[in-house]
Amino acid sequence: MITYVAVGVICALLFFGVLIGKKIGFGVIFEKLAILWFKLACSFALLYIAHIIVDGYDIIVPVNLFSALTITVLGLPGVLCIGVITIFQ
Repeated sequence: MITYVAVGVICALLFFGVLIGKKIGFGVIFEKLAILWFKLACSFALLYIAHIIVDGYDIIVPVNLFSALTITVLGLPGVLCIGVITIFQ
């Protein structure tokens, strides 16, 4: 467990080191992180609403981190991907 945390910290430090090395201000970094968190929150809300709506039809929509990250990163294709996975479950 400690090994995973150490690798994660080292990767995060290298990531921020590269960003700071490119003379990008922290304002830009925080703005991009805020956009990412907002998209992730909207993805969770979309999954939860879909779960509530289709629960009456005995269809289970997975509300988990992987599904939310898929929708966050891919956008509309992510929604279609999760929809297909849900239908063929």
